[in-house]
Amino acid sequence: MPLLSVKGLRTHFHTEHGVVKAVDGVSFDLEPGEILGLVGESGSGKSVTNLSILRLVPEPPGVYAGGEILFEGQDVLKMDRSTIRALRGHRIAMIFQDPMTSLNPTLRIGRQITEVLELHLKLSSKLARKRAIELLEKVGIPGPAERIDQYPHELSGGMRQRVVIAMALACEPTLLLADEPTTALDVTIQAQILELIQALAKETGTAVVLVTHDLGVVAGVADKVAVMYGGRIVEKGPVVELYQNPQHPYTRGLLASVPRLDTRGPLVPIPGMPPNLANMGQGCAFAPRCPLADEKCAVYPEWQGSPTRGAACWRPGSSQ
Repeated sequence: MPLLSVKGLRTHFHTEHGVVKAVDGVSFDLEPGEILGLVGESGSGKSVTNLSILRLVPEPPGVYAGGEILFEGQDVLKMDRSTIRALRGHRIAMIFQDPMTSLNPTLRIGRQITEVLELHLKLSSKLARKRAIELLEKVGIPGPAERIDQYPHELSGGMRQRVVIAMALACEPTLLLADEPTTALDVTIQAQILELIQALAKETGTAVVLVTHDLGVVAGVADKVAVMYGGRIVEKGPVVELYQNPQHPYTRGLLASVPRLDTRGPLVPIPGMPPNLANMGQGCAFAPRCPLADEKCAVYPEWQGSPTRGAACWRPGSSQ
């Protein structure tokens, strides 16, 4: 049994403009120690997928319209409020994109870490503080014994993100959800944080769902990748295999738009705009931007390939 098995997940939002199908039939499995990269343009449903796994989507306007989220064999969507609260921050932890909105500006960073340890692991305040200092040292914050008593605004952006990671790692979670954890950080800090996440997966067997729009990040740390577009997974597979032999036109477009050191040609952008999730229609959402689209694309394509390697395309692997 996989550690995490997402089956046909559908998370919708009821708005004045109609039902926004932010996540519409997403499925994937994750084994212990694996890192899955969820990639795609902004608005493709990556972050909502991560939030749905921890049932952090506000209801209303959000609604879980269907599917299952099986964590260690139990459906998260059917858990009662107390069970899911005990799971958050303990067995499943999340690194949010913006540390300034996920850290409490009125509390010292040490208290924000020790609170997690006291709540879930029942540590005394003295042991929790000692553990918090060890965590700050582990994520690479210099002088952790002094930094622990500082407020978030006294730290740099990179240090704040490291504090958020320390909070996520405090209870040694089985599953880590990372929502663009390196956004707005300089490349040196970015590399260190990614190395930390990768080491965590290898050393402790923690599984990671890494949400990002940076294909280079995925290539460097992920074991497998799922490409999202219009709230659906359009292609997935082992990261090396998918990068070397992309099957979906959207995946090829993403890879072609990434700057490369071995070529001097111009970047090739994907024409058009992402779809309106409140008015998706019945066909392939990428068809209006796809150079290979034909009349068959008026019906959403069936999945071609295996559950672990394939694409939702009528002409997978075709370049013309």
